[in-house]
Amino acid sequence: MNELTTKQQRFVEEYAVDFDAKKAAIRSGYSKNSAGVIGCENMTKPKIKIAIQKHLDGLSSETFISRELILSGLLREATDRGDKSTHASRVGAWGKLAKVSGMYIETQVTTTVDDIIRDITRKNAENRNGLLPKDNCYIPPWYGDKDRDNH
Repeated sequence: MNELTTKQQRFVEEYAVDFDAKKAAIRSGYSKNSAGVIGCENMTKPKIKIAIQKHLDGLSSETFISRELILSGLLREATDRGDKSTHASRVGAWGKLAKVSGMYIETQVTTTVDDIIRDITRKNAENRNGLLPKDNCYIPPWYGDKDRDNH
């Protein structure tokens, strides 16, 4: 059987960390843009599947116990309603469990503070233009037409 490339061997090791093929591909040095496809492809290759199984078999039992204890602890915290439990700790535990299970897709912020300020300024300008009469005398919207002559 052919040996694995350096990246493939690294993928095997990284996959055993969280069983997430895309993240394992990124941590192995593959491009973020193609990591999802490469991770999926790697999981279909027989030599990589065998290497993953051998790697998992070779891990010490303490590694699996530690992982199992962590996950069961998070689950216990997420569902605990006892006196020492808080809402924040339950929500946090559920969030960590969801992340470990791959439910969160990491995204980048596409809106900057400058974009938000520009949008607010534009909307305010549009609103002001609708409130200004033709003679540029500002009349607050809560005043009726009868109060116009007092300004």
